[in-house]
This record gives sequence, C-alpha cells and structure tokens, in this order.
Amino acid sequence: MFRAPKSDFDRLSRHRVGAPIEPLAEYPGFDWLRIFLASAVFWVHAGSVEHFNFAGDLFVQIFFALSGFLIGGIILRMTKADLPRFFYNRTIRIWLPFFAAVGVLYLAAYLKEGFAPYFWQSLAYDLTFTHNLFIEKTPEVIAALPMHGTGSHFWSIAVEEQFYLMAPLLIIFVPLAKYWFAWVFIAIIATVFGMWYGSVSAGVLGAMLQRRFGNWHVHPVATLALVSIAAIIAFCWANDIFEYRYMVPVLAIVVVLLCARPGLRTPFSTWVGGISFPMYLNHWIGLFVAGAIASRVPGVGALAADLFGFALSILVAAYAYKLIDQKLYAHRSHWYSPALGYITIIAVYALMAVGLALGLYVIGPLNQAPVTA
Repeated sequence: MFRAPKSDFDRLSRHRVGAPIEPLAEYPGFDWLRIFLASAVFWVHAGSVEHFNFAGDLFVQIFFALSGFLIGGIILRMTKADLPRFFYNRTIRIWLPFFAAVGVLYLAAYLKEGFAPYFWQSLAYDLTFTHNLFIEKTPEVIAALPMHGTGSHFWSIAVEEQFYLMAPLLIIFVPLAKYWFAWVFIAIIATVFGMWYGSVSAGVLGAMLQRRFGNWHVHPVATLALVSIAAIIAFCWANDIFEYRYMVPVLAIVVVLLCARPGLRTPFSTWVGGISFPMYLNHWIGLFVAGAIASRVPGVGALAADLFGFALSILVAAYAYKLIDQKLYAHRSHWYSPALGYITIIAVYALMAVGLALGLYVIGPLNQAPVTA
C-alpha cells in the first residue's frame, strides 16, 4: 500500500552482483493519492460521507491496487536470491509501524474499558495478520470488539501481508504467473469468488502491462479511455447495474494508472506520502478526540470537532512517521544481513501459520456476539 523512498527500491535492483541497474520510476502523484485515501478513510469513519455506499471500502481497494502496482513492479525484477531482502524490507516497513499502532490501540482499549469480550481473540488475529479471515464484520461482532471495533480497519493490513506472502511465490516459482494474461484470470477469479485480492491482483496486472508495453497509460488516448472507463463504472455503480464487488477492482486500477505519471518527488510530497501509512493506522485517535469534544464541549458542532480531530490525526501521523518510519528508512539497509533475511522469511510464514492454527483449531472465527453472564 505504501511506497518507500526511491533509494530503497534502487537498492533492491542493485544489490545483486552483475544485475543491470534498472531503477523504478518515481510517481509523485502516488504521494498525493495515498494521503487523500488515508484522509478519506478518516472522514468515512467520522460519518461525513456515509451516504456514499461502499465509500470506505472503495478507498481501501484503491490502496490495494496501488500496492499491487508498486510491489508487483518490484517482484517482477526479482530472482530467488532476492527473496530474503524482499521479505526483510516488507517486514521492517510494515510490521514495526503496524505493531506500534496495535499496541497503542489495545492499550487505550484496556484503559478505557478493560478486557472486552473479544479482546484477546481480536488481538491474536491482528498480530498474526489474519483479521480478515476470522473476524466477521457483523454489527454484533464489531460491537463486542475492543472500543466497539475501532481497530476494524486492520483487516486491510492483513490482506496486504497475505499478498506479500503469496505474490512472490507465484511470480518467481510459477512460470505461467510471469505473464500478464495469467493475472487477468487471477484478478477475475479473486473478484468473482468474493475474495479480498481482486484489486491487488489488478494492481499486479497493471505493473505487468507497464513492464511489457511501457508507459502506455500516459498517452492521451489511453488517458481518455481510462477516464471514460471510470465514468462508466461510476454510472453503473450509481444505477446498480452491476454489483459493486465486480466493478471495484477495475475502478481501483484505473485510478492508480491515472495517477501513475512519472516525475520527480519533492521532499514535501515524499513527506505527505510517508505520513499516509501512520495516518491510516492511527486516525482513530483524532476520531475519539473529536467525539469527546463534540459530546462534552457545549457549542462545538460535530463538523468543527471533526476538523479538529482530523488536524490532530495529521499531527499524530507526522509524529509517528518521524519517530518510526523515517528511522526505519534511514537504517534498515545497514541492519540487513542475508541471515537476517532468511530469519525474516521463516518468521513471516510462521506467524501466518500460527494465525491460521488459532482460527481453525483453537479460537475459531469471531462470527457472533459473545454470551455474557
């Protein structure tokens, strides 16, 4: 979902002896797209755009397509020898900020309400990136989660992690998966059968088409075609001509391709894109403060409280980015060793195996309200 600075991507291509230097293009539009999406999720959860059906999910699906496009572009340049470095980079990039956000949320939940009925179960699924597999989004279950489901958006981080586990194996070890037409079928199957991977698969397809045909999507005719497709999908969505889940992967990758304009990222756009991940993870803090202000300070309307909460969320994201993400960018290459890379591979698959074992054999799915005395 969230892209590291260019130097990290270049380093992935250059660390192999004798490998050609083929740096990935920079897309400054992606920085602004990411902060827009993270901000839009805040306003969806604040209730400001709730009358747009599936709005929150649409923004997340665009995130998925963006991840598929960027990470798919990296994987296409990899060999088996690159896997340790790939998993190390993804783990450092995703795990540490995510686990910090999980720790803050569950600590706040404990201080606010003690151990909710599903406290330990939901924490286990969040820490093992299996939230989407075993926590059903029914009103009864969400109400029983810590702080009434405040961490429900963590399901999307689980989908991203599962993509990082599956995509390299498919592209590197399955010959057919190296061809773009195979990902057409993968995206269709994932969409038709209601899985979570339709949009991210469409993103990989976009990366493969770009690698095969170059920046075809920036041609004026292609741009007009993409805009037309987006308009047709919006019309079909507004008039219930097709089910939303069949249309959203196409719309998501169209948005990504429209923003995929090569250029130079400025320090400010890099910062804006950088804070989008902690903004997405921790925007609930601003929402809670906004709710407290609206309910306890006379004369302050909901909109004013939400605006204050949004500004606070940006400040929290900026601080988290400086405290965690920037330090990881600065030091993760120095920390790396091949042994640590292989340890990371074992860790990521072992953690997923633990989550699956908990969901299938120990805890079970959270699909109904817990019975209380």
